[in-house]
Amino acid sequence: MNQGHVQSGEVINLSTLRDGMPGDSTFALVKTDDMEVIRMVLPRGKDIMEHSVEGEVSVQCLKGHVIFQVEGEARELTENDWLYLSHNQPHALYAKTDSVLLVTILFKADDR
Repeated sequence: MNQGHVQSGEVINLSTLRDGMPGDSTFALVKTDDMEVIRMVLPRGKDIMEHSVEGEVSVQCLKGHVIFQVEGEARELTENDWLYLSHNQPHALYAKTDSVLLVTILFKADDR
């Protein structure tokens, strides 16, 4: 069952969807038992402390400039950059500018 804002088969434009930074909010595009896709909006200066996610994660920077801390190293993402994080991999992030990320989380059967 999809608990997000986009239905199966629906086409959306990620570059114009809820544009108008920084007043936007983060929301789930799709959320099922197997995956979650999130459009994450980060205003400049937003700092998310180290955490991990129960699943494999891909992050695509749609807009802006974000610094991820992964394994003690800074990994910078700008528009069209993509990052993969393995299951439960600790990471933190900081938005250098107003930013929009497309975050996809794939859950394992034993994580549900």
